[in-house]
Amino acid sequence: MRVTSFRFEPDLIGEFAEFGRTVYLDDPRRIPPFRRTLAHQLSPAYPFYDRPGNDHRHFLVRRGSEVVGRASAMVNAAMRDEDGTPVGLVGFFECVQDPVVANVLLDAACGWLRAEHGLQRVWGPVNFDIWHNYRFMTRGFDAEPFYGEPANKPWYPQYFEGYGFRCRQTWNSIEVCGRSQLEALVAHGRAPYEAALERGYRFVSGEHWDRRGDMPLLHHLVSRVFGDFLGFTPIAFEDFDRLYRRQWTILAKPMSFFMFDPEERPMGFAVTFYELSAAIRAMHGRENPVSQARFMVGRRHAQRLNLFAAGGIPEAQGTSAGLGSAALFYVVDEALQNGFDDVIFALMATDHRVQRLFSRAVPVAQREYALYELRY
Repeated sequence: MRVTSFRFEPDLIGEFAEFGRTVYLDDPRRIPPFRRTLAHQLSPAYPFYDRPGNDHRHFLVRRGSEVVGRASAMVNAAMRDEDGTPVGLVGFFECVQDPVVANVLLDAACGWLRAEHGLQRVWGPVNFDIWHNYRFMTRGFDAEPFYGEPANKPWYPQYFEGYGFRCRQTWNSIEVCGRSQLEALVAHGRAPYEAALERGYRFVSGEHWDRRGDMPLLHHLVSRVFGDFLGFTPIAFEDFDRLYRRQWTILAKPMSFFMFDPEERPMGFAVTFYELSAAIRAMHGRENPVSQARFMVGRRHAQRLNLFAAGGIPEAQGTSAGLGSAALFYVVDEALQNGFDDVIFALMATDHRVQRLFSRAVPVAQREYALYELRY
């Protein structure tokens, strides 16, 4: 086997991107990345590469003339562990079902991080930072995927573990189907919701949002809510807007909200999407008029919702008991009123207090994900 390392060489970038497509040709449920977006992420014009202290190297592994694996080693100068230690990243990882190929890839990527930058900790998979794709799915491969969910071959986690990586943090997604199950989930939430309204809290539906006017508020709240999460790095509004403006087209506005306290201070939010994996899959990673037409046809047939991100700022969590239950009630009640009885509660940290809201009604999460860490 032969390893090729590079940064921006066009022909090699093309092979790198193409392998990420061909390795999933046997998976008809795969939701491919948008080709234009991926090409931009791998080009010198992507903002990550211009930031002081950032560095990267891509790797291709060939067996004979055939590409059998790819990975990227990345240094994000802002990425620190909880104790302040700098962390290297391994991202864009894909390989055939062969642990030898995986070991060669990880040798190349982790070796470069250690030799060139002296890094003693490596996290993976992470593309650039946690604002981009990161984490492996570890359970739930038979479930219907949702847009934005980590997607990988089932053997990737065991290859990382076989190399010496250990699970650093886990998440899960819970899908609740059926009106009675959703009603049971939020049965204890109506009273806290009504009490919050009586105290002067206000829930502003996404139906009243405007992308230009409200995206800065969403950026502020997301940054505050997730500021203490593992791997969090500050993000400029311009980058946040660029990353998430596409998702505005699939926003389930009645099931999304901003929450304000009695003094009209923004305290929390929920972002819910119409789950349109089939419509997005039908675009085949393209954004031409034909693909856009396929998406619009599929958009009319949304049957699931995806509560993708929600939370309250620290002040809300510390002073107002019951707001989590109230927020969950708001989203589920709106879903039921709008004719939806299938909701995915996506990508929740398994050690987060939000898990308590599901403990009575949902005994087992159907999908799990992990971030891995290697220490030298």
